[in-house]
Amino acid sequence: MRSSNETYREVAERCSSYDVKDCPDCYSNSANEVSCLNCSHFCNEHCTLDLYDRIAKNL
Repeated sequence: MRSSNETYREVAERCSSYDVKDCPDCYSNSANEVSCLNCSHFCNEHCTLDLYDRIAKNL
């Protein structure tokens, strides 16, 4: 199940490995917004570092 935009934002704010993508057409409404959707480690709705679930369960 896909997470909400709010959850993606909260997880990204708490992630020590968050790395903003360098792309003009990121998935979020705002390229400046901190969100998993704008993270270089996030691909196909999955964190390639396997950090998302660990952070999300502690929200």
